[in-house]
Amino acid sequence: PYHPVPLSLSICLWQMAINNIMSHWSRSNSENPTAQVTAKEALLSLVQGTEGKAWSASQSGWSSGSPLSVCQWEGITCKIGFNDSLSKVTSIRLPNAGLSGTIPTELGQLTYLEEFNLKGNLIRGSIPSELANLKQLNHLDLSDCLLTGTLPNRFESSTLSMLLLNENGLSGHFFNDETSPHLTSIQEIRLENNLLTGTIHSPTILQMGNLNTLSLSQNEISGVIPGYALGSLSNLEYLYLDSNNLVGPLPANLAQAGKSKIKELWVQSNALSGTVPATYERFDKLTDFFIDDNRLTGALTPNLCGPEINSDFFNLIPDDAEEKNYCDHIACPAGSAGAEGVYPCSSCVGGDAAKLQNPYLGLRGTCLHLTQRDALITLYEATSGNRSWTGDGDWDEFAAAFSGEGWTGGNDSVDESKMICALSGVSCDGHRNVIGISLRNRNLEGSIPWEIGLGLPFLEVLDLSDNYLTGYLPSDLRWTALTKLDISGNQIRGVVPPLLCMIGELNANGDEDVFYCNRVACPAGSYNAIGRHGANGLECIPCYDGNPFIGQKTCTVTKNPNDKSTWDKGVETLEKSVESISITWQFALIFVMMVWSVSVATCCYIRYSNLRHNQRKYQAMQNTAESDSDDSDEEYDEGEMPNYQDDEEQPRKKHKSYKDPAEYEYESEEDALSPPRDLIENSIEIKTSYSTGSQLATDAEYESDDDETEMRRASFSGVDVRHNRNQSPSLELSLQSSSKYRSKSLVAKTMINRTMGYSIEQVSKAFSTKAQPLKVVDDSFDNNSPAVKQSRSSDALEVLTGMNNVDFGDEYDRGVQSDEEAMRAKNRRLKEQLLDIPMLS
Repeated sequence: PYHPVPLSLSICLWQMAINNIMSHWSRSNSENPTAQVTAKEALLSLVQGTEGKAWSASQSGWSSGSPLSVCQWEGITCKIGFNDSLSKVTSIRLPNAGLSGTIPTELGQLTYLEEFNLKGNLIRGSIPSELANLKQLNHLDLSDCLLTGTLPNRFESSTLSMLLLNENGLSGHFFNDETSPHLTSIQEIRLENNLLTGTIHSPTILQMGNLNTLSLSQNEISGVIPGYALGSLSNLEYLYLDSNNLVGPLPANLAQAGKSKIKELWVQSNALSGTVPATYERFDKLTDFFIDDNRLTGALTPNLCGPEINSDFFNLIPDDAEEKNYCDHIACPAGSAGAEGVYPCSSCVGGDAAKLQNPYLGLRGTCLHLTQRDALITLYEATSGNRSWTGDGDWDEFAAAFSGEGWTGGNDSVDESKMICALSGVSCDGHRNVIGISLRNRNLEGSIPWEIGLGLPFLEVLDLSDNYLTGYLPSDLRWTALTKLDISGNQIRGVVPPLLCMIGELNANGDEDVFYCNRVACPAGSYNAIGRHGANGLECIPCYDGNPFIGQKTCTVTKNPNDKSTWDKGVETLEKSVESISITWQFALIFVMMVWSVSVATCCYIRYSNLRHNQRKYQAMQNTAESDSDDSDEEYDEGEMPNYQDDEEQPRKKHKSYKDPAEYEYESEEDALSPPRDLIENSIEIKTSYSTGSQLATDAEYESDDDETEMRRASFSGVDVRHNRNQSPSLELSLQSSSKYRSKSLVAKTMINRTMGYSIEQVSKAFSTKAQPLKVVDDSFDNNSPAVKQSRSSDALEVLTGMNNVDFGDEYDRGVQSDEEAMRAKNRRLKEQLLDIPMLS
C-alpha cells in the first residue's frame, strides 16, 4: 500500500537535501586554489582601474606578482592553516586607505570573512548580495563612503554584531524582515545620513534583543515611533531618531518599568505632537534628551529636568546663576523661541495671543506672527513648484501684490481682505474669515505648508485633491476648524497624524466616540474611489502596486503577488528546514529517504505480484469449474449413480463429476465428509408454487467467458405423476453462481411434484419396477426425514432423471389428502432453513 503524496514529498526532500549539499561543497571549495575564484583573486578584485593600480603599488602585497602570501598583505588577517592554500581570510581592514572603486561580488567567495572595514574610502555603487550573504560576518563598516542603491533587507550572518553604514546615500526601507538571521545578534546599527524611507517595523525591532545602539538620524523615515517594541529592548541605551518625518506622540511605553536604560534620546526635528510623557522620569541614566523643533505642546515634568541632562549647554554659566532653568536646556517653553530651540530662550511679544500662535515646545528661530495673508501666500509659493496653477491667474496677482518682506499694506487702494475672499477657490464668512479652500485638480505641485494650521484658524473645508502634492500631511491642521479634508489623488507619504485623526466631525469622524485615521485618507497600501473611508461604509481596499502614498484612488495591482498555494508554502518551509540542517544530518536524511523509497517500491511490487497471482489462480479455478460441469453432464447421461443404503456409505465428491466410489481419493476423513466446493459456492433460492402439470424437467444454462453466449440445454425424460388434484404444491430449487465476475453462471431448476411428503426410500421403491433407478447426488434427504437437513442443505438435489410413468399408489394419495396443510408448513420451514445458508461471494 502506498500513496503518491508522501512518495512525492520524499522525492522533494531528497532533491532539496542533495542540492543543499552540493551548494555547501561549492562554497567550501570556493577558497581552494582549484576553485573558480581563489582568495587571492577575490582580494585583487578590489583593485580596479588606474586609480586602483596606483593604490596597490603603495601597499604591501596587493598584486598578482607579489611573493607574499595573501595573509601577509596589508589589512588582511587570516586563520592560519598548514599551508597557504588552507589558510582562510577572516578580516579585511582598510579604513581611510584611499581605495577607490566598487565592492566586487567576488568577495562573496571568502566564506570565512568575519570583518570587512572600508570606512572612509571612495567606495561607490551598491552593497552586493554576495557580501550580505556571508554567514561568518561579524563586523561590517562601510560608513562615510559613497554608497548608493538599496539597503539589503537581510544579512545571513547570525553573528553580525556591528553594522555601520552611516554617511552614505543608501535608499530603501529600514529592516522589515523579522526572519533575517542578523537581528538576534546585532548590537549596533548606524544608518544616519542616508535616504531611507518607510516606517520603523515593530516586529523587526522586537527581534533585536541584544541591540544597544540604533541611529536612524537624518533620513526620510515616517510613521510613528514604535514605543512598545523599542521599550522592550532591555539593552538599548542609545536611540537617535532625529531629523526624520515621524509623527504622532512621544510614546509613553518607551519608558517601561524595569527596562528603561536609555542614556541618550534624540527625537528633535520631526513632526511629533502631543505632550512629553511623565513616564520618562524612569530614564534615571538619561544624559542627552532633545525634543526641540517638533509639534509638542504642554510643559516638561520638573522631575525630568536636572543638571545632568544636556549639561553641555550650561558649561559657561555659573552654577549660582538665577536665570538657569534646567528645563530650558531640553526645550524652550511654549510662547518662546531659541536659536536652536533650547537655552537661551526668548519670550514672544504679545502675551497670551502670542502663545496661541507659538504653542510648541522648542521653537527654533523667532516667534511666529501669522495672518491669513501669510498663510495663503505660503500655500501658493509652496505648491507652485515647476508647474503653473491652472484656472484663473488671480493667485499670481495676489502673491505679487502682497509677498515680500516688510510689506505693511502701504497701497491704500488695495483692500487686503477683499482681495483674499475674491481669490478663486477661496470662500469667506461674513467677517471675511477664510472658511474654505477648494483647489481640486489645479495642477498644484509641492508640499502642504504647516503654516495653514496656525494662520487660518477658521478654516472648515480644505480640498487639495487630484494634484501633484508630495511630502507629508502636517499635524498643524488640527488648530483649524476643519470638518472636511480631501487630499486624495496626490503623492503624499507617511501616515495621517494621530492628533489629526482625533478631530471630531472631520469627515464624519468621531461617530459614537470612535475615530479612524482612514476617514482622513486611506493608508499607504490601500485605496478606494474617494481615497478615504466613506461615511456610507465605503472601505479602503488593499493595494499591492508598491506606491507608498496615502489617499490613493486607483491601484494597478489588486492581487497580492506573494500569495502562494499550500503546496508552494510547504515546499518553501521544507527548503528552509533542509538548509538549517547540518551536512551530517543531511546525509542521514538522504539515507533514510533512500531506505524508505526502496521499501515503498518493494511493497508496491509485492502487492502487484500477489494481485496478478490471485487473478491467474481465479482464472484457473473458473476454467476447471467449467470443464467439470461439462464432464458432469456427460457422465450423468451415460451412467447411473450407485444406490447407497445409508449416509456413511455415500462418499463425497471432491470437485469432480461423479465416478465410482472406488475411484475417489480423499486427503482426509474431514474432506470426505464435507460438502462439494462447487455447490458451497452457489446460493440456493427456494420457491413454492402450484403447478397443474406433471412433467419433471431440468434445464441447465451456461454463459460462456467471452462475449458470445453458448446455450446448452440438457433434456431429461419426464415423469407422469397420477393424482386426483387439479393443483399440487411443488418445490423449485434454483442454484445460481455467486461469482463476482460475469464469466459464468449456472441456473438449474428442478420441479418436484408430489414428493414432499415421502422419503428417498419410498420414492426409490416406487421406481424399483422401472429400468431407470433414481440418481442421488448427496444424502441430504434422510431415509427417516422428509425435510432437508440444515447442515447438508447446500448439497441439494441436483437432478432427477429416468423416471417415466411411475404410479405412487394409494399410499401417496392418502398422504396427500390427509396432510396437505402440513406439507405447506413443511415447505415454508424448508424455505426458511435453506435461506439461512450464508451467501458466498
